[in-house]
Amino acid sequence: MTLDIRPASDYPLPDLAHLLNLSFENYLVPVTFNLLQFLTMIRKDSVDLAASRVLLVDEQPAGIALIARRGWTSRLAAMGIVQSMRGKGTGSWFMEHLIREARERNDRDMVLEVIEQNASAVKLYQKCGFHSVRRLIGLIRKAAKEQMKKSITELDLREAGSLISQHGLSDLPWQLAGETIAHLNPPAQAYRNGSAMVVISNPNVEHVVIWSLLVETQARGQQLSVDMLKSLIAHHPGKTWHVPAIFPEEFLKIFDRAGFEKEELTQWQMRLVLA
Repeated sequence: MTLDIRPASDYPLPDLAHLLNLSFENYLVPVTFNLLQFLTMIRKDSVDLAASRVLLVDEQPAGIALIARRGWTSRLAAMGIVQSMRGKGTGSWFMEHLIREARERNDRDMVLEVIEQNASAVKLYQKCGFHSVRRLIGLIRKAAKEQMKKSITELDLREAGSLISQHGLSDLPWQLAGETIAHLNPPAQAYRNGSAMVVISNPNVEHVVIWSLLVETQARGQQLSVDMLKSLIAHHPGKTWHVPAIFPEEFLKIFDRAGFEKEELTQWQMRLVLA
């Protein structure tokens, strides 16, 4: 078995999306990207296809690693191996090369998120030197209705991103960072009520994703985030609200007070210091 890698930028985008889907076949959770979803992820998450890699086994594509980059930090946005090549040491070989290349381009950190219940993947990343920063959780509230209906106003998504960069945690998971939120486009929406802000996916469909929840630093401790969530639900009644498993566990109390239920799937936010 001969292993090699090639830049993902050498391949057409539809081929990369297809390989990504193959590489996550029979994964713990369904992972399927159409071309539009793939392009959106590349733009929103700052995926660098020149730094991303396709794994070759005997000269045939057998895996993919998408590398996102911002400043001196790289993120392993996705890494998967086709089912027939799993459990044969290809993942370890692949990761060693990705880490070496990150060091060669003088990155200082490499970050990722991994499903906590995926024991083999967690073990691989720990073996490669990654350590856990925090647990990430997901929550849900079905067919939600609320009476509290405080006034909320729309906010430019770029301004929402700027506020997150200013007032959010300095080590937020990549997908919650201000830079990521600023790259969202409508029909995603941001809303504000005074010092509280929320960012969501398209509010005109049945299932809505909450992408960010923020209270400016000087106004914390007044339950404004809970009020913001309840007002948001009152303005869009009957929806099912999803909080993806990329939110720090510290947010649990806030969402619990707003009637959300924690889901079973959790992730580890992990970091590798390179320099």
